[in-house]
Amino acid sequence: MEESGSGQQVIYLHGDLDLKIIEARHLPNMDVVAQHFRRCFTACDNIETRQASTESDGQHRHHRKIITSDPYVTVSVPQATVARTRVIKNSSDPIWNEHFDIPLAHPVNNLKFQVKDNDLFGAELIGTVEIPAQKIASGELISSWYPVVGSSKPNTAIRLELKFTPFETNPAYKHGIASDPEHRGVRHTYFPLRRGSSVRLYQDAHVPDELLPKIELDGGKVYKPEKCWEDICQAISEAHHMVYIVGWSVFHKVKLVREPSRKLPRGGDLTLGDLLKYKSEEGVRVLLLIWDDTFGKMETHDKDTKKFFKHSSVTCVLAPRYASGTLGYFKQKVNLIYNDNGVSSI
Repeated sequence: MEESGSGQQVIYLHGDLDLKIIEARHLPNMDVVAQHFRRCFTACDNIETRQASTESDGQHRHHRKIITSDPYVTVSVPQATVARTRVIKNSSDPIWNEHFDIPLAHPVNNLKFQVKDNDLFGAELIGTVEIPAQKIASGELISSWYPVVGSSKPNTAIRLELKFTPFETNPAYKHGIASDPEHRGVRHTYFPLRRGSSVRLYQDAHVPDELLPKIELDGGKVYKPEKCWEDICQAISEAHHMVYIVGWSVFHKVKLVREPSRKLPRGGDLTLGDLLKYKSEEGVRVLLLIWDDTFGKMETHDKDTKKFFKHSSVTCVLAPRYASGTLGYFKQKVNLIYNDNGVSSI
């Protein structure tokens, strides 16, 4: 337990947070300025937005649509956004009723909830709620309305419900996946538990033959360096259902095999981009999640790769470095190739 710069206690929250963002009330009208901008740029000052019409004495009476906010909520710990609700259009009393299972391993003084307005010109902060980490770490069920600090409208509040479970009290963490009687694997993941999968580790990406001396291992075995790039090329070529690539600096022009030590598989002489297009045209689902070098300083070619796949059946998405971005829940620390034959990791 440490002291933060503001004098608050920093608690290491290591465990699972069960969070429900239920609703908010009395949100201010954040779209008035944006509405004026829209009228200036679209010359729509004379066009009225109509919501409903009523008929009285043979005449139609039109009511102008009330413009409010398009609210959503983000949940963050220092340097990471861990949850985000959907946007609810034009509502001052939104009801989300969204549930999140959030694994945490962060030093935190407050869990921060930011209520924002999704606008044409970018998100605008409505206000903030902070719940002390010390209260969360107690493990008690927290369920209450919280005032939204910074709101321009009085009585703005958000209703939250959360409960934290430390990792040491979770039997799945204590005894491992094998102790799970239901054999469901790691909970709350994108992919279900699969049987028959394999992981292969590589000391080097590529070692030419005869480069290393003979290294004897226990049991009379001899160390044999693997050929990572050749194996990846083989795995992609033989995929029947899906190829999933997560990585930093995935460049479509690169050739996976430049010094073949065995016969190339079908398509092995193609560039990575052409090979993936070729597989997608065969009916294989090809997904790429690539780190977004926003300012182009690292020369990772992410924009070039996304452009290359633009009009193809390959799905290519850029994930920003920081979690405040649209897909910022992902941080690329490794390159991962996933296909129906197994997983190869670099």
